[in-house]
Amino acid sequence: MDQYHFLVGELKKNTPFIAAAASAQLFAWFAHIGEPVERYGNKRGKIVKYSQRNYEKMLFAPETDGIGLLSPRLVPPDEADEAVNCDAQAMYSSGSELVLSIRASKLALMPLFDGARAIPGLFEHCEYVYCYAETQGYGTGYALGYRQIDEAHPMTFGTPCPANNWAAIKRRGLLDSHLRDVYPINGFTQTRLDALPPERRQALRDAMHAYGHCEDHAGLTFWYLPAEELDAARAALNTHAMLGAYINNRHP
Repeated sequence: MDQYHFLVGELKKNTPFIAAAASAQLFAWFAHIGEPVERYGNKRGKIVKYSQRNYEKMLFAPETDGIGLLSPRLVPPDEADEAVNCDAQAMYSSGSELVLSIRASKLALMPLFDGARAIPGLFEHCEYVYCYAETQGYGTGYALGYRQIDEAHPMTFGTPCPANNWAAIKRRGLLDSHLRDVYPINGFTQTRLDALPPERRQALRDAMHAYGHCEDHAGLTFWYLPAEELDAARAALNTHAMLGAYINNRHP
């Protein structure tokens, strides 16, 4: 199955939803990648054809608490789920997360990240950012915290799902004491780092010194890992039971 590249930004607690600003940032991202916005998610949860008048009416409705934008369809609407029938997608959920995704053949992971962080204010409310490659359906579900089955990810009974595990960590109020996983690109605010228990915070510092390299940008510390060091960094942090993706949701 085709690979897509994803950027997820988990938002700070009590982040205000400023509809006009969030919308402008997502449209700026679409302009940066050279893709038109053809459809959007309306307040009834349906994906509809974009028109500026209807979109703005939805955007500024008091009950609106999120935005979803999609590039043109790849196949007719009766041949694929509308939510993943596109090359590029951007979502912003109030109090939850920012998600950007694009077909891997159109944009590599690092240019996806570089383009996103170049948009003023896009990371302003993010406390935890990570980027990964996945199939479109599973990768989208993973970003939003649920298991999305596809050909590359069939249902497995009795095996914990990394997407579900992270959702369970959130539900149990254990988010501050865990990271989700180790990715090619990882970003943390100092507040997010300071929230980790001391032993885990030190383990992360040690791993960040031992593997890859770090830089600071827009109030976050970014940790970049080459593919050949991902498993070693992951193993080092898993020793401290701090990666939520690998913690069985029945035993958080």
